[in-house]
Amino acid sequence: MSSVFFRLTPRNDDTFTELFVASATHLTEGARLLAGLLAADADGRPHLVARMRDIEHQADEATHLIVHRVNSAFVTPFDRADIHALAARLDDCMDHMDRAVDLIDVYEIDHLPRRSAAQIDVIARMAELTVLVLPALRDRERVREYVVEINRLENQAEREHRRLRAHLLAGEATEVLDILKLLGVVDELEAVCNAFEKLAHAVEVISLKAS
Repeated sequence: MSSVFFRLTPRNDDTFTELFVASATHLTEGARLLAGLLAADADGRPHLVARMRDIEHQADEATHLIVHRVNSAFVTPFDRADIHALAARLDDCMDHMDRAVDLIDVYEIDHLPRRSAAQIDVIARMAELTVLVLPALRDRERVREYVVEINRLENQAEREHRRLRAHLLAGEATEVLDILKLLGVVDELEAVCNAFEKLAHAVEVISLKAS
């Protein structure tokens, strides 16, 4: 006797995969802008700051679209709460990037410490890996490799962050205001890396349930 099995959730993930990837693509664009800000002169800064604000608004719209699609769908390929969590974690990464750029702007920081480049390189790699893994949420092994690499990168960024803070705090006492401004920026860059680690956890949760 043959049996017929019915899935309670569809296996066609294309719609949500496209939405996730579209949202994550804004993170790769944000990382490129952070790198651009590191190298830009004073004249080039306003354009990059304005562009980051545009990207942040687009990322917000992408998040709203995911939430709307979840709320309006009769069935979803992944758990609704997990989709909401993934959308929120993607948004958190973008928000911290935007805050870092905003601090650079409002503090009128002309130059970031050279070691900031290491933080931004890690952020760019995390964003790139996230875009690549999102179409493969049902591939548990691929997601596991992604999570391991994100954790490794976050640990690397944290070590670099400690060294950078130590370097800044070793500055002259007369430069305390400038040091505090720079600390605000480098701490926000570290917050981006922490947000990516939380994002990786949200990806892993979906993968474990779906695969």
